[in-house]
Amino acid sequence: MNILQKIQDKYLAEFTNNTPFDEFLFNILLTALLAAILRWYYIRFAHSISNRSRFGNNFLPLALGTLLIIMIVKSSIALSLGLVGALSIVRFRAAIKDPEELTFLFIAIGLGLAGGANEPILGLVSFVLILALLFFLQRISYRKKVPPGDPELFT
Repeated sequence: MNILQKIQDKYLAEFTNNTPFDEFLFNILLTALLAAILRWYYIRFAHSISNRSRFGNNFLPLALGTLLIIMIVKSSIALSLGLVGALSIVRFRAAIKDPEELTFLFIAIGLGLAGGANEPILGLVSFVLILALLFFLQRISYRKKVPPGDPELFT
């Protein structure tokens, strides 16, 4: 048995002891699907002044990156402390100009956290409720701004 095979067997065995591979694959696929739906919702319904399509492209890598980090860190306290130290050094240089953008980034991070913590049902239910509430609140605020009888109300 060569050294590459030994390394692969060691890490694969360690990985499957923490999270079964089928659960890991399901979590990644569900998180990717929900991030894609979040991107569609953001492009379709957000009021941000920036390029919504370009900004929405960040949701998938952000959610999957968060999932990967949580999967790696959740089994080791030393790794989690190291991650806190590393992330305290790194910061975003570009300011978020619109609070709505930050809200959608947090939703994408939440999707990644739910997938990484092996809680896909909690992530799915929370995601559906959040989007339903956002849609409902948007419709209520839109109806207040549009005069009654306006034909553009439901376009």
